Amino acid sequence: MLKITLHDSAQEFRITLEGRLSGPWVAELEQCWQTASSTTAGRKTILDLGEVDFVCQDAEPLLSRMHAQGVEFVAATPVICAVLHDICEPAPCATVKKTAGSVP
Repeated sequence: MLKITLHDSAQEFRITLEGRLSGPWVAELEQCWQTASSTTAGRKTILDLGEVDFVCQDAEPLLSRMHAQGVEFVAATPVICAVLHDICEPAPCATVKKTAGSVP
């Protein structure tokens, strides 16, 4: 199960995920992102994975495309940070940020 929450402000568009990014939820995330991207010109887009505890391999190509198009990732757990680091290679994944209270 995955909960997707959209936060739209003048400065940024934030997609916050909670749960497991797998199965049909990968396509749902892609649909949300594609729909929102038509209205986010000039604003930062952030994918907040702070409450995600699993990312399946099927989600990695989508996350890679999102990263290539400038989406900033926020992650909290070492496991999700490692997944994002692998996706962002070979370019440094400078956009991955740990949230407050995350394990160093």
